[in-house]
Amino acid sequence: SPVLWKLSHYWEVTLVMYFRLALRNVRKSYKDFLIYFLTLAFSVCLFYMFNSFQEQQAVMEVSQSQMEMIKILVYTMKYLSIFIAIVLAFLILYANNFLIRRRKKELGLYMLLGMPKNKISRVLVYETFIIGILSLFTGMLIGIFLSQILTSVTANLFEVSLDYHFIYSNNATILTIFSFSIIFFIVMLFNTFILNRYKLIDLVRAEHIIEHMHIKKVYLSFTLFILSLAILAFTYHKALYEKSLILSFDHLPTIILCGSIGTFLFFMSLAGFLITIIKRFHTIYLKNLNIFILNQINAKINSNYISMSIVCIMLLISIGALSTGWNMNATINKSIRNVTPFDYSLSLQYPWGKHPKQMNNEQFQAVIDKLGISDDPNIQETRITSMYMTKLQSDVHSFSKYVSDKELRNLINTNELNTSILVVPLSDFNYVLEKTGNSKLHLKSNETYLYTTMALFDQAVSDILAAHPTIQLYNTPLTIINDTYEAVSMYTSSNIGYDTFVFIIQDELIPSDALPYVKAWNVELKDPTKETAFDQMVNQKLHTKSANHYPFLGRSAQIVKEANKGMSVIFTYIGLYLGIVFMIASAIILALQQLSQANDNKKHYAILTKIGTDQKMLNRSIFLQISIYFLLPLLLALLHSFIGIQVVNELVLLFGKSDILIPSFYTACIITLIYGSYFAITYIGYKNILRS
Repeated sequence: SPVLWKLSHYWEVTLVMYFRLALRNVRKSYKDFLIYFLTLAFSVCLFYMFNSFQEQQAVMEVSQSQMEMIKILVYTMKYLSIFIAIVLAFLILYANNFLIRRRKKELGLYMLLGMPKNKISRVLVYETFIIGILSLFTGMLIGIFLSQILTSVTANLFEVSLDYHFIYSNNATILTIFSFSIIFFIVMLFNTFILNRYKLIDLVRAEHIIEHMHIKKVYLSFTLFILSLAILAFTYHKALYEKSLILSFDHLPTIILCGSIGTFLFFMSLAGFLITIIKRFHTIYLKNLNIFILNQINAKINSNYISMSIVCIMLLISIGALSTGWNMNATINKSIRNVTPFDYSLSLQYPWGKHPKQMNNEQFQAVIDKLGISDDPNIQETRITSMYMTKLQSDVHSFSKYVSDKELRNLINTNELNTSILVVPLSDFNYVLEKTGNSKLHLKSNETYLYTTMALFDQAVSDILAAHPTIQLYNTPLTIINDTYEAVSMYTSSNIGYDTFVFIIQDELIPSDALPYVKAWNVELKDPTKETAFDQMVNQKLHTKSANHYPFLGRSAQIVKEANKGMSVIFTYIGLYLGIVFMIASAIILALQQLSQANDNKKHYAILTKIGTDQKMLNRSIFLQISIYFLLPLLLALLHSFIGIQVVNELVLLFGKSDILIPSFYTACIITLIYGSYFAITYIGYKNILRS
């Protein structure tokens, strides 16, 4: 009918009109939307990249065990992406809220011209839709490109060959589009809700709202500042000296709570007395535009101390995740070399299953021969190595008294970690040393050599070695002669850092009735590339009836390396994913706060220009202002992370000795790249806003 046609034509014209208005707003204010758009695009890119692992195995020549690790990585990233999506949703809402606050006057003018709130909401919805589509499309393109590079990185970390061809992940695309569509829909609802709460007078007079000091008394600010330092000092002491955190995490809630409160009070009190103290240094305060800069910084900290505290904590999480991820990767890779001295090891730990009677090497070899695995043509050399338990297990006080660290001494005495005190024959130890390219050890009949494979007890062993005590082993007094030690695994095993205290003594000192701990049949193959085939053959033999009486455990060096490589890759990518997302979140919050206030500062800079301030001095004031604002939370986060990483490294020691130098370098590079990029974008954007 004509009425319906006119009605539909009206809605069509209205829809096109408001959509054109939204498109013109985006095009006209592209500089305002730039940092918001870049953050959205980068978030989409990251989300796609770290969810595209499932398709990467198609171009990598991976074994079955490596494929299982990739599946674990895929599932881990999917579940982690749920948490990341929530973080990104809050980040996007936060960024969107700042843009709305900055456009209050513009929205107020729309209302003054007679545009209803529902029509303004429609314009905002269209703007969100346009930016969402553009950022989603751009982020997906960049993500698809960078995922090709990530595939090469993954293949390098797994140390596998790459048969490259272009990779595209349907699952990652669907998950990314679905997650960000929900986020953009929430943003649209949020814009409609927040606009309905604003009054016209608030929108028109937004730039005239003055922020007041939250704490006006300088002495009160100074008191809170001292209190914040005291709380942070208590937190650091609790983290560094309460070693029980490593085992039970009993103090973790206290550390997190106190650290958060201390950080909050630090930024809350800083604005109250910072400028008062600097005023006393006239040569600094009265130089150039420092008066103006310090007052600007003071006002920003005063109005944004909550968000600055949150940014500091997020930076702590980011730095911790990045450094720990890289550190775990380096530590596990280093430990792999120590626990795989042989191509294959078949171990048997006491008691011997249904045959609890002790076995000597000849009897153990007879069991191996009976299984029919010792005549494989690929075997080049075999050797049985043994480890024994000692009565010293029940009397550790004889040498734990030399350990300086109280908590480590308690761990040894209470045996909370099932402390193992083992004895290894010198001939077996020298055989492994020779295989690993080390010099042989020479001992007298009254001497012993002490080492540990558990890096957590490295300091304890060092204390014992420094004392060179004499101990009783098998009723024989022996003096510990070594000052340093080489951590040696007596057989190929998947256990990284499992043996707490290992003593090397001459073979004849070990009695025939010594209680065995483990015997291992170690194999060197003619062709190490056939380790998998050899392992499969042994596993088939172990399932025969004659092997059921013994709890054998077989490990090939290749399988151990692949499993631990997979674990190190998982730790690395979790650290990268969390670290980069929280780094972006921190930088975007600071950047948006600066840019949203740049428009309010136009009148201040206009006055400075009128009184003769040149552009170089204005640019310097902008640079210093943004630098201080970006550096304050970063410096405190670096201090937090310096303490926190030391605690985390105590946990990393359970996987082996760690070296934080290279992980710290990689972390610093990522911080410089991401944080520095947002700083540069903020500085350029700030100047452009003032020029306009």
